[in-house]
Amino acid sequence: MRQIPLLITALFLIAITSCKEKEQPPKKTLTYIGAYAISVPEPSGLVMTQNNKGFWTISDETSTIYRLNNEGIVVQTIKVEGFDFEAITLIDDTTLVILQERTREMVFLDTSGTELKRIKLDLEGELNSGPEGIAFNPKNRHFYVLNEKKPSLFVELDEQLNIIRKDTLKFCKDVSGLYFDEENQILWMLSDESQLIIKTDLNGKLLEKIEITIPQPEGIALSKDGRNLYIVSDNKETLYVFKVN
Repeated sequence: MRQIPLLITALFLIAITSCKEKEQPPKKTLTYIGAYAISVPEPSGLVMTQNNKGFWTISDETSTIYRLNNEGIVVQTIKVEGFDFEAITLIDDTTLVILQERTREMVFLDTSGTELKRIKLDLEGELNSGPEGIAFNPKNRHFYVLNEKKPSLFVELDEQLNIIRKDTLKFCKDVSGLYFDEENQILWMLSDESQLIIKTDLNGKLLEKIEITIPQPEGIALSKDGRNLYIVSDNKETLYVFKVN
């Protein structure tokens, strides 16, 4: 007779657990705040400065890194040797890393413009469909790299810059930008052809998709407090600002 209450209790606990497993975190929505025209030809990639008072971006047309203030005004430029640069990230307040698409290289520079080193990535595919996004995780000092398409790849490199993960992305037509959200330990990706913001975990597993209508988005960044989202358009040469709700 005692087994019946125990069985009912067990079934009740299973039901509660099942309900909890089905619960999903609330989806984020974006509210458009405004846009700034920026004096950067074909900007590609975007990352907040260390003090959260501006941005770094790079032009694949001029092979120049630009530092912008919060209103998109250019306050510093750094000329880089090479061409076809497509992404940028920040390691610390003095070190930047950019991607060279056709050569599949990571280029390390300090913020005064001195090149520190170049690392070639083992990424297959067409020359003009190479790496388009890069982000840095300061906790484990890993890098995340996105290969644009044919195939679209999510790549993780360890502290010694060895590739430890290379997965094909199947939830969008291409990928064009990447940002590491340190507070929530997730990644924000951009897709130009699918017109999407894509949120994934650090293994590249899809968490959420947000539709956008921005021509040729090629850089994405989040303010340190997580309240504002920024996207840069390549062909419109514009910085778009959204409130994260």
